[in-house]
Amino acid sequence: MKCKKVEKFLLQSFDERLKEKEKNELKKHLERCPLCQTKRAEYQSILDALKEKDFPEPKPYFWERLQPKLEERKKHDPWSLWKQWAIRAIPASMLLVILFAAVLILFIPPQKEELSESEDLLLRSLDPLQETTILLEEEKVEDKNMMLIFTAMEEKNSTGRYLP
Repeated sequence: MKCKKVEKFLLQSFDERLKEKEKNELKKHLERCPLCQTKRAEYQSILDALKEKDFPEPKPYFWERLQPKLEERKKHDPWSLWKQWAIRAIPASMLLVILFAAVLILFIPPQKEELSESEDLLLRSLDPLQETTILLEEEKVEDKNMMLIFTAMEEKNSTGRYLP
């Protein structure tokens, strides 16, 4: 048995709260351990010193004067009211959080994400390169048309006419 556990048993033995099995374990350990024997002697001397002292009796009406002061302190302690409220508020707030999370999970449908054009093409099993070449070819036609328009404007500007 470890000395730390024996020290607990020693303190309980002075109050005569040990069971028979614990008493036997304590006795065996004390026979082998001189350190615990000295601790037992120290504790015993402290108890003997306390028992020998005669403590004075409180003054008359001591308890009658003390009780109202204690009651007054209980009434005016704002922390005690706060502690009582906080202890009750913790389970209630946890319940509200759980209910809020359940409502969010159950009643709000998940939002569908919009797919980009390339994702849409892949989803439909189409070749995205083929689609992009078509788009690029369309841009080339537009580029050619734009070039024709600008060259026509340049020709008009070179003749001395100004466009509004």
